[in-house]
Amino acid sequence: MHAGLRPARAAIIAIPANQPSQPDNRMTVISHVQTQVEQSVEAHSGDLATDRAFRPGSEDRLRLVIEATSDGVWDWNLQTGEMFFSDRWYTMLDYAPGEFAAGYAVWRERVHPDDIDAAEATVQAHLDGHLPEFSIEFRMQAKNGDWRWINSRGKVIVYDAIGKPLRMVGTNVDIHARKQAESALRLAQLSIQRASDAVFWITPGGRFIEVNDQACHSLGYSRDEMLSMAVWDIDPNFSPEDWPPHWQRTRQLGKRLFETRHRRRDGTIFPVEVTANAVEYDGGQYDFAFVRDMTERKRVEADLQRHREHLEDLVNERTAALARTNVELHQAMAQLVESEKLAALGHLVAGVAHELNTPLGNARMVASTLGEQLREFALAVESGSLRRSQLEAFLSRSREAVNLLERNTARAADLIGHFKQVAVDQSTVRRRSFDLRQTVEEVLTTLQPMFKRSRHQIAVDIPAGLELDSYPGPLEQIIANLIGNSLTHGFTGIETGLIELKADATDTRQIVLRYADNGIGMSAATLKRIFEPFFTTRLGQGSSGLGLYIVYNLVTGVLGGTIHVDSSLDRGARFTLTLPLSAPDHQVMT
Repeated sequence: MHAGLRPARAAIIAIPANQPSQPDNRMTVISHVQTQVEQSVEAHSGDLATDRAFRPGSEDRLRLVIEATSDGVWDWNLQTGEMFFSDRWYTMLDYAPGEFAAGYAVWRERVHPDDIDAAEATVQAHLDGHLPEFSIEFRMQAKNGDWRWINSRGKVIVYDAIGKPLRMVGTNVDIHARKQAESALRLAQLSIQRASDAVFWITPGGRFIEVNDQACHSLGYSRDEMLSMAVWDIDPNFSPEDWPPHWQRTRQLGKRLFETRHRRRDGTIFPVEVTANAVEYDGGQYDFAFVRDMTERKRVEADLQRHREHLEDLVNERTAALARTNVELHQAMAQLVESEKLAALGHLVAGVAHELNTPLGNARMVASTLGEQLREFALAVESGSLRRSQLEAFLSRSREAVNLLERNTARAADLIGHFKQVAVDQSTVRRRSFDLRQTVEEVLTTLQPMFKRSRHQIAVDIPAGLELDSYPGPLEQIIANLIGNSLTHGFTGIETGLIELKADATDTRQIVLRYADNGIGMSAATLKRIFEPFFTTRLGQGSSGLGLYIVYNLVTGVLGGTIHVDSSLDRGARFTLTLPLSAPDHQVMT
């Protein structure tokens, strides 16, 4: 017997103590025990004669049981210490049958260190007669080093005459899978118990058979109280009559998510979200429900709704204010644009007036001279002193005067005609066919006074016969604004500036009008903003900042074209306008 394990108990059966523990001898021992048992029983009854006919084959039946069972069988001779392990005893630990000799020591060294003391204590309690048999669970190390749970059951089957245990047999059962399942179940149970949501197991009748700690805490009941209650005891939205349809609906869907209300022990009502799951377990059907307190979420949602409504009110107010401001801005911009048009028209009037001074002055001088000569001629006629030479001289001077008057009045009429055409074009949105070169020359004529006090020049290179079906007024205003921009900004500090206007037809559908000056140019920052309304580099010096803004809108709007500008400091500015020969019909000038 292994040291530390003590045999005990009164004798009931005696067997030869020197029996070996090989399989064949073990059958002999079992047969000898059977014989003694039979003799003992026959001492009290003679009714076993029939059964004895079946006993000779018992050794074979035992051998078949050992080979067929999934349990590992062990047999321990407590006197010699010899042990027997069946093939399954080895294979459940991934060893080959008989890979090492059976023995107490090899068993003990494979038991987990944390389990060995309890295992030996249990076996000792059985040997001491405190347990009729033993069943212990411990971990044993498999061949690959893993630990596997084993359930070992055993019992002393042979004692000597004084009750000393002589032989013990038992089985080992692989319970590793069961232990893992139990561990997973414990973790699941612990997770449910510690869950922040309330958990309920509910029967088909609507009663609670299990709840977690949070369910008790949230409702204010003890666990025992909860297990005596039903769904309608905590949910004012449910009655006993409402439960069967709910149960059936959950069975059909498998899972349901809905909101309801729960009532605490103190009568307070609070909102909850319920996830109900149809579950079948161990032959029974249940409703496994997770319940989440929605009080805080509802409060936050209400706060968010109030904030959302407040923000919507603010947005509506701001939108209305912005709409009003936008209308006012458009009105102001329209007024400023109109002012710019009137200012351009004013420049036009001033230019025409300046240009009319020459022909009208000449005509006045001729008329004055002719009047003086007429008075002298009349005196000569009245006095009777008129000579033929005087008559011929008067007629000659009169013809010259008439010619001068005709030329100067024609010039004045032409100027007034240009003025009328340009004025009409710029003051109204009137579509007509026009020659590009002629229109440019007309607008340049009205702008000549702007160049009288400077040495700046304009060079025009536009072929004759370039016909457009478009809006000449906006085009004239564009040219006037570009020239005004060069004179006001581009030629600052420059005595002799040059403006070039060129145009050519790229194809049968559009022309390219190029405007360039050799002025001071623009920085990259200025270049990015030149088409913005009210942007000017001469704020407070009479510049409205609308000139190029109007240019951009006229080009891209009523004329249906595009405009591109290229400039850098000290390298002038170049504007490229691409315009359709026929302006789009849908564009409307505002």
